[in-house]
Formats: sequence, structure tokens, C-alpha cells
Amino acid sequence: MPIDVEVNNQTGIPIADGFFAAVAEETIGKTGYVFLREKNISISVALLSEEEMQALNKKHRHKDSVTDILSFFEYENIGEIESVAENDLFLGELILCYDDIRKYAQEQGIGLQKELANVVAHGVLHLLGFAHGAEMFGIQEQAVKKF
Repeated sequence: MPIDVEVNNQTGIPIADGFFAAVAEETIGKTGYVFLREKNISISVALLSEEEMQALNKKHRHKDSVTDILSFFEYENIGEIESVAENDLFLGELILCYDDIRKYAQEQGIGLQKELANVVAHGVLHLLGFAHGAEMFGIQEQAVKKF
């Protein structure tokens, strides 16, 4: 299951090459969706400032506040994803606010890499059509254990 992650890092924050792909691969692997192993999966990731994230959150969710992540999925649910005949599969875009993630990690006493992995895993699961609930959070928890 090769995962190609295009990163648009407008913040200049140094993040290790391959970090986002590793988190996405681990997360998708924990879903049990075997058919995804045959796909060439791609995801887009953008890192924005708090101001840019607040503007996007207001525009798309009508919430005038900063958030850690926004997920823009290509498919509504896993059934739609499974029906894609092509080998190349674009799941969607994750927009991250690194500063918000960093602040939360500090406030909660969580390692920054662990929290960043947690947020990315959360976003990837939304791209796969998961809604908040026990199943989603269970997969998310399992996916970030190695980070």
C-alpha cells in the first residue's frame, strides 16, 4: 500500500520526511480494509498559520475559531472508496494548524510528535468516511502507538 503524501508546509516548521506517510500508512493498516493494500493512495497535507486556519474553519464549518485539523474528503464513505476501479486513489486533503497542535500538546503534557500523529490519524480516518465514535477513536489510538 504505497502512500504518496504531498506536503504544502506554509509555516516552514521542520517535519521529518515521510512522517505524514508513515502515520497514514499505520492508520489505514489498522482499519482492516484489505482492499486498500492494492491501491496507490495519495493524500494532500497543508500546514497553515492560526489565522489562515481560523478563516478556513469559519468558511467551511461556520466556527470563528482555530482548530487543529480540517479534513476534506474525496469520497463520502468506505463503500464509495471500495467501488473505485482505478489503482490510483486520492483520498483528500488534511489541513493542519501546527501551532494549535503544539499548544494543545504542551497544555496536556503530550509529546508533540505523538499529538501530531494523533491529529493526522484522526484526519485520515475522516478521509476514509469514519465519524466520531468508539470504532474511530479505537483505531486512532492503535495507529499512533508507535509514534
